[in-house]
Amino acid sequence: MTSKQNIPVFTVEEHHEAFIVWNYAAKAGWIPDKENCLFHVDAHSDMATPRFNKSIHELKSDLSELKKFTYKELNIASFIVPACYQGLFNQVFWIKPNNINQSYTQQERYVRSFNQSGKRLISGKTESLPKEKDIIDPDRKIFDYFLSTIEQLPSHREVVLDIDLDYFSCSGNPNELKEIIIEITDDEYHNFIMNPYHRLNYIGFYNIEAVQQEGKSLYIINKFNEKYSAKSKVDNQIVEERIDKFIDCLSSKHVTPFVIDICRSRFSGYTPGDQWNFIEGNLLEKLDNLFKIKQIQWN
Repeated sequence: MTSKQNIPVFTVEEHHEAFIVWNYAAKAGWIPDKENCLFHVDAHSDMATPRFNKSIHELKSDLSELKKFTYKELNIASFIVPACYQGLFNQVFWIKPNNINQSYTQQERYVRSFNQSGKRLISGKTESLPKEKDIIDPDRKIFDYFLSTIEQLPSHREVVLDIDLDYFSCSGNPNELKEIIIEITDDEYHNFIMNPYHRLNYIGFYNIEAVQQEGKSLYIINKFNEKYSAKSKVDNQIVEERIDKFIDCLSSKHVTPFVIDICRSRFSGYTPGDQWNFIEGNLLEKLDNLFKIKQIQWN
């Protein structure tokens, strides 16, 4: 395990890459290989339950294999539950910003896979499966899940500290701020226009329309006439105040990270493009003052 000095810090671009970091850190002996406590500091819970084409049971700790699995099978909202299924975490704290209007909660949750295949993960509250909970199932993992603010965290914990920069300032939902354009065939265009029950109208939470422009047939996803400003984006002064408060709470509660990963969220757009560098620089400086960190180049 790591000492309380020179704590390894990994910087990732998007949050599912934390899955690579955690497995890499376990292999390196920087964190225990099971039953860790995760402090997930983020404007979003990222607790989606994924379905894989490749079984997670086949996943090896080789870095190239970890990357391949992460980029093909995970996304930025579905990387924590698989780590719990691996047994890496038996406690997960979602440390939410104070402006998210949700009160402190504690749940006992489970995750298992359909037919123990390691492909289709299934998760929920253990109280929803009272009979099954008492049945021995080697495929099922139980973990405690907490929704908390930084002030409500327990003290004297050794943790994996997982930080998304959008905790300190968030753009809102970038999918509503910038449309996505995909070229399609003319046949697909006419199929979508003529069929009010086209399957794309029933998958996902987005707006989609088909258009023809300059001789091309296109899908335009999330084309909204009105844009709404993000109330969760704040100025740099408030960012600094939030970072100071975050660091002070970690110090006063005597939190000791085994390892820290920091997600920029700049390509997805959740962290404002004009702030991510400012937030990261300030956060790293103050983490170093508190813990004496060591930045790891792992790509």
